Amino acid sequence: MTSTIDPTSGTPTASDCRDGETACGGCGISRRTFLGRSAAVGAVGVVATVGLTGCTGDLQAEASAPSRHPGGSPARALPAGDLPVGSQASVSIEGRTLLLHRESEDTVRAFSAKCTHQGCTVAPDQDRGRPTFACPCHGSHFDVTTGVPYGGPAQKPLTEFTATVDDDMVMVRI
Repeated sequence: MTSTIDPTSGTPTASDCRDGETACGGCGISRRTFLGRSAAVGAVGVVATVGLTGCTGDLQAEASAPSRHPGGSPARALPAGDLPVGSQASVSIEGRTLLLHRESEDTVRAFSAKCTHQGCTVAPDQDRGRPTFACPCHGSHFDVTTGVPYGGPAQKPLTEFTATVDDDMVMVRI
């Protein structure tokens, strides 16, 4: 059996083969063609992986955001009289910006002001006449009593901190 290369397809042919049959037993594709196509598919995979890498950090940050701060030492946030029932405030305590909401005389909710979408600073706001914590970057809104997002791209709730009212002072465990 004699083998030659077909100049148009690059496929080896044999003079003893029947019509349309190749020297490799009828597989129809040469090793060169197979390797070339495999390299092209591999290159597409690498490009897709590199393209998605930019999103990975943001997705990991959102997925790993805790919904409850483990707590620590109590720190003074502000006088209880400065946060009437039903109101919200943004305070800075030991380098952290926190959002406060006073539900009742004895109940205060405290949340991290860091948006769980991409880390922008969330602030007290109004949404259709109701209080909310709003992110100015991409429009996420969070419920002031639970920290759960109800609008925008954020999927995870704001991290909640333990807050109390002690002797006319709002205290937050940092």
